[in-house]
Amino acid sequence: MSFSDRSFPTLNAVRAIGALMVVLTHAAFNTGQINHGWTGAALARLDFGVTLFFVLSGFLLSRPYFLTRALGRPWPSTRHFLWKRALRILPLYWAVVVLSLWLDPVNDDADWRDWLTHLTLTQLYRHDLLASSLTQMWSLCTEVAFYLLLPLVCLLLVRGGRRADGLHLPSVYRRAGVLALLGLVWQVLAAQVPGHEGHYAQWLPGYLPWFLVGVCFAALSASLAVDPRPHPVERLGHDLVGCWVLAAAVFAIAWSPVAGPRTLLTPGGWEAGSKLVLYTIAGAFFLLPLVFGPERDGWARTRLSGPVPVWLGDISYGVFALHMFFLNLVFRVLDLQVFTGHFVAVVLGTLLLTLPVATASFYLFERRILRAKDIAPFARLDSGARPVRATVR
Repeated sequence: MSFSDRSFPTLNAVRAIGALMVVLTHAAFNTGQINHGWTGAALARLDFGVTLFFVLSGFLLSRPYFLTRALGRPWPSTRHFLWKRALRILPLYWAVVVLSLWLDPVNDDADWRDWLTHLTLTQLYRHDLLASSLTQMWSLCTEVAFYLLLPLVCLLLVRGGRRADGLHLPSVYRRAGVLALLGLVWQVLAAQVPGHEGHYAQWLPGYLPWFLVGVCFAALSASLAVDPRPHPVERLGHDLVGCWVLAAAVFAIAWSPVAGPRTLLTPGGWEAGSKLVLYTIAGAFFLLPLVFGPERDGWARTRLSGPVPVWLGDISYGVFALHMFFLNLVFRVLDLQVFTGHFVAVVLGTLLLTLPVATASFYLFERRILRAKDIAPFARLDSGARPVRATVR
């Protein structure tokens, strides 16, 4: 069986948008801009960039599992999958950890436990503050936990729910719904655990709804690729403006106190739960018209597929990983105190330093390391699982 799969040309831009949101919200927090009116509320909620990362990871990484299941082909190699993830994440991450713990003066008192936990992405499971210039890495700890569990989660979602095409969508949706509900319960309860140095609410279970939105989209997308047919979600995907207006409206609700405090104060259980649900809905409707409906038609899709968004998407991991080190450097160079303003200067300084270094990192370092993805003993062992002429990235 052969078919021509979708290429999802706009999804690189989603990575770029997510990374820039994270930079803006961290600059707003450190300058105190989040405390100024509705603009501060909007900037405080640009941690929504993490939602985009998680939804996108759920979609892109789980889709090959559902696609091979729908085709009746061998299950993808877990060893190959984890090796590729390690090559993509760890080399730059380790470099940033060494850079931050060694050169950021706030980390001068870092001991062997700080080094060990940060190098192994286990710092989120200690009752301690995260190291300076590495505070954003909590989300990477959570994402890596998702990587480790993804093959098992996908197997759980499809196991025993076979149809003629091998993929029974109602079973996938029901099981994903149960996992998402458990994640919501975790977030509501974990938000009430005392102690500001506990990171329970940032552990993987509390963000399963975001990942599972992407996973459910992936299952439906794989099914439609193998068995093209009219579907309400596919029709909805044609209305990009409508989906984005709805996403923006739901996201704007999260600017209010219903989604909890703008600062690092511990939210109440219902506040944490409300934020999780609002971000889940907004993230779903933001991504939906980019994975369903036409791929390139319309002004927005054309622009998102352009060279600048693609470049920013390529370097987005470097931007995410490096921006806090350079943000703190800007504060030191300009002799600024935290929470005292200068938002525009901090944003511009951070981006002017981060973008060129992230670009060099991607083209000279990260991309070259990925060439090792097929070396023994981690070579792809499931060549039959790759669909003919598929262009999934």
